[in-house]
Amino acid sequence: MEQQQQHNVGTHTELSRDLGLTTALAIGIGTMIAAGIFTLSGLAIRNVGSAAIVSFLLAAIVATFTALTYCEFVSIYPRSGEGYLYARKTYPAPLAYFVGWALFLGYTSSCAFYIASLSSYFNEFIWHSPIEALSGIVILGLLTLLNIKGTEESGKFQIVVTAAKVALLIWFIAGGLSHVDPVEVMNKFSTDVVAIGGTAAMVFITFFGFSAIAASAGEVKDPVKNIPLAIFISMGLVTVLYTFVVLVVLFANITEYTEASMGEAAKQFLGWVGGYVIIAGAIFSMVSASNASIMAGSRVALAMSQLGHLPKKIGSVNPKTRTPMVSVIVVGVAILIFSVILPLEDLSYFANTVLLLVLILVNAALIIHRKKFPDIERPFKVPLVPLLPIIGILANLYLVAQIFQHPKPLLMALGALAAGMVGFFAWKGTQSESEALPGTSSKIAAGRYAVKENEKPFKILVPISNPATVDQLIKLAAAVAKERDGEIFAIRVAVVPEQMPLSYAANDLEDEHKTLELAHQAAEKYGVPLSSVIRVGHHAAKAILEAARERNCDLILLGWKGYTSTREKIFGEIADAVVTHARSDVMLVKFVGDAPIQKLLLPTAGGVHAKAAEQYGADIMGGLAGSLTLCSVALPNASVSGKKDVENRLQKAVERVSKNEALKVQSKLILSDSIADGIIKEGEQYDAIMVGATRESAYQQILFGSIPEDIATKAGKTVIVLKHHDPVQALVGRVMGE
Repeated sequence: MEQQQQHNVGTHTELSRDLGLTTALAIGIGTMIAAGIFTLSGLAIRNVGSAAIVSFLLAAIVATFTALTYCEFVSIYPRSGEGYLYARKTYPAPLAYFVGWALFLGYTSSCAFYIASLSSYFNEFIWHSPIEALSGIVILGLLTLLNIKGTEESGKFQIVVTAAKVALLIWFIAGGLSHVDPVEVMNKFSTDVVAIGGTAAMVFITFFGFSAIAASAGEVKDPVKNIPLAIFISMGLVTVLYTFVVLVVLFANITEYTEASMGEAAKQFLGWVGGYVIIAGAIFSMVSASNASIMAGSRVALAMSQLGHLPKKIGSVNPKTRTPMVSVIVVGVAILIFSVILPLEDLSYFANTVLLLVLILVNAALIIHRKKFPDIERPFKVPLVPLLPIIGILANLYLVAQIFQHPKPLLMALGALAAGMVGFFAWKGTQSESEALPGTSSKIAAGRYAVKENEKPFKILVPISNPATVDQLIKLAAAVAKERDGEIFAIRVAVVPEQMPLSYAANDLEDEHKTLELAHQAAEKYGVPLSSVIRVGHHAAKAILEAARERNCDLILLGWKGYTSTREKIFGEIADAVVTHARSDVMLVKFVGDAPIQKLLLPTAGGVHAKAAEQYGADIMGGLAGSLTLCSVALPNASVSGKKDVENRLQKAVERVSKNEALKVQSKLILSDSIADGIIKEGEQYDAIMVGATRESAYQQILFGSIPEDIATKAGKTVIVLKHHDPVQALVGRVMGE
């Protein structure tokens, strides 16, 4: 189908930009001042005494390196999705998916940590429920509903709760600061470097709020300016508060430091009433952190869905609330599962493992992105690249190494990551070809059937676009159909703009009927059965793939105009999509003139696509009563033995296609310094050139390679490019597809 480049305007609902700098700060501070300080401060002091301050500072420093990277990326891509989005723009698809899946696990497990901490505080200080997790589950349900209702509402809630808990923390610090003894601080300072590092790894979760800010970039006003400001203001404020909180808790008269130590310290320094006010503040802190994590996690899931790494339904935005309702629910369910199956401290190490791996990959992505896109505008630019990102990578690796002291959550995290990758490959492997493309499914508007379904063993789908080439396409398809006892199935797609319903074109199909009538006349002339259908859809490629699947077609024969207007495409938007996703052989044809094809040149090197092209070439020339010349290219200065090897390979190819005794088959060795140039020059003596796809270049050209592309675009003859469907390679294409 000759390409008709179209720009379709999407109709999906966008997220609303309702969040200002204050809300962005509230998201970051609200995520950082939560269970991390209210529960981990006591556990950190239990591990290393006053050196817990160093652990928190070390975690903050490590986070700062990656925060800089995030600031640069968000200035380039001010959209929701944060680390996953940056990876998607930099890495191959599976690695980008890994980052997104790790972020999903990180946000949901860290939110489960906050929910579990909330339940712990509630049971310890408010009411001992027979079901320990009940309070957390109730709050999780309410927060999920709040995030479904709207971003603006959840943002306002975040501001109020965050402001309240900062005020409470300052009150707590003021109440206990007078009890701090500098000499005693030094006496209680652990010198166990390994323990300090391990504690830093445990508390790192408290500083991951900077990522939550970036995750909501698609809903923040002026994100290029506000998000870096929010990240560094929130990290600076939280680091100062954490330092003083650890000092105050350290000097409370507590015999055993646990996750409830800060609540006990508050009761000592502020009295019974003040203590319970702080405890209430701790619970609200965990609520706000959970809210921010649900927002961030759902936006990552939204971005993954919109970019093809999760089912499209997950990324749907409710037109009324303008929130990603399905992704919010998915995140809520995942949080519930984590909060039930893992104890509190294990949740911390689990979340830190996956999040630290994300940060390692995001830092590496900045280095690669600078080299890959050197000319792109970067409003915020990290200094000393690659030095600072490398330091960030090493620092994150150091913290990951500390988690090796806790093998259970580490192994569970790695297992969850591996399970996600297996699920991704399985999903892509079973995903139908049309599901991989955007838009709604096409509809059949009219059909005309020459034979019963599955009556013929071989089916050829011929998409018809240009009436001027109908006869040539059908003639070529008929030649193959005759040799393989097949039938032709012609399709004409009436493309409707995305903003219009499909019914818009259903009553105006006169041109489509006229064009398909030409196909029926040609099929009758060439003596092959032809069925036809008119489909109405938003995307031609999607409609073609749906027709191919429904009719179980073995070959798609697609016309091509001979060039593409965009650098990103190889043969054009429609052809590229069909070749990438089709689960059948695909034959692309660029017609030059209307002279009959009687002499066909077919270069072959014995690859899977070339061997398939040999058979199709033999069918075509057998059906057209022409001659087939198989050729290979060798360097002019190649050794005698080297040239002999090429000739032997050619002879084997001739033997493979010589089953039809009436077909004239010969071979030719071409001597040239350039494979493509040698074939193009030799092709001047023939009516057409047929070439199999190659796999010599990295995706996106894995299906074609540069040689077939050069021949197809530069040769002044009709060119046929054949891609053979291989299930394994097709899976790679679907997984690697951008």
